[in-house]
Amino acid sequence: DGEWTDLKNYISTQGFSGTEGTALKSTYGWMDGGNGTDDFGFSALPGGLRYDGNAFFYFAGSWGYWWTSSPGGSVGESRNLASSNSGIGGGTGNSQDGFSVRCLRDAE
Repeated sequence: DGEWTDLKNYISTQGFSGTEGTALKSTYGWMDGGNGTDDFGFSALPGGLRYDGNAFFYFAGSWGYWWTSSPGGSVGESRNLASSNSGIGGGTGNSQDGFSVRCLRDAE
């Protein structure tokens, strides 16, 4: 969760305050004119989510959800981007929910 906060803060200082989500979103794939500018090479795509072990994915094309590695009690912390919003949202998810994962190698 702290790394997402650091990322958002960095993007804000680079002139994208309030539009951090747009700067992270891919330039294609988002519904309703919600494509981003991908200014930082993050290329976020709207994979949607899978609820609580259900086999179906919802909101693909309009929302992207990512787990953080931070637990939030019996749930996990998450971040989200929406085609209808230029910011970065946050929340929690049940451990049975299916969100995307972004893996990064720590700097050495």
